[in-house]
Amino acid sequence: MYFQSSVNIGRTRSFPKADIGSDHDLVLMSFRLRLKKIKSSKYTRMKLNLDKLQDPEVAELFKTTLGGKITTLLLEGAEDTDTDTMTTKFNTAVTETATAILGKLRPKKNPWVTNELLDLCDKRRALKRSKNSPEGYDAYRTINKDIKKQMQSAKQNWIEEHCKEIENSLKYNNNTKMAYQTVKELTKTKQPRASTIQSKTGECLTEEQKILDRWTEYCSELYNRIPNGDPAVLSCPKPLRMMKTPHPP
Repeated sequence: MYFQSSVNIGRTRSFPKADIGSDHDLVLMSFRLRLKKIKSSKYTRMKLNLDKLQDPEVAELFKTTLGGKITTLLLEGAEDTDTDTMTTKFNTAVTETATAILGKLRPKKNPWVTNELLDLCDKRRALKRSKNSPEGYDAYRTINKDIKKQMQSAKQNWIEEHCKEIENSLKYNNNTKMAYQTVKELTKTKQPRASTIQSKTGECLTEEQKILDRWTEYCSELYNRIPNGDPAVLSCPKPLRMMKTPHPP
């Protein structure tokens, strides 16, 4: 796959006097093609909403439900001595209990997004299918405006809370380190990770193993140098013993 915008930076040149036996002109074009990296599907660990455990009622319900399932497994394990089977049953019991009570963690691109806003986004996604009808379009437009308004308000409240933390750290607690860390978190930008490197001859390397080999070669040449200094400087002469001078009578 490639980016369509990469063709826009191409340069063309025509050759009207080319002897090709045709009434068409020869055209030469040079352009830069940027390939898109295809992400391979990897196993992703299921993330749970562990924030619900801060609620005492949810934590107690989780302990009670999981404890009952583990008690049942222990009674069954008295007859079954297979360790692998018991481990699989235990992992299944914990996963099923956590999924039923805690639920999966909903991904958030921005820290100020709340679960209520995510629920509204789900409703807007459901209304998008009936967007072509007049009633569906009005409902979709209304909830879209509501989401944008609440999103701006949540972002403003999130910024104000962090500003109060900075002010309290400097004014009352005299904690400049905490204030600096908060400002750094608010102003930092994401740095893209480079996935290409040039070889010694200027060739662009994209494969992971070749990139590691190039770094190994570069570091070996960087630190494998013969010192040109005088080694005699490192040798320390032996200290001379102090001779005692006799005191005058």
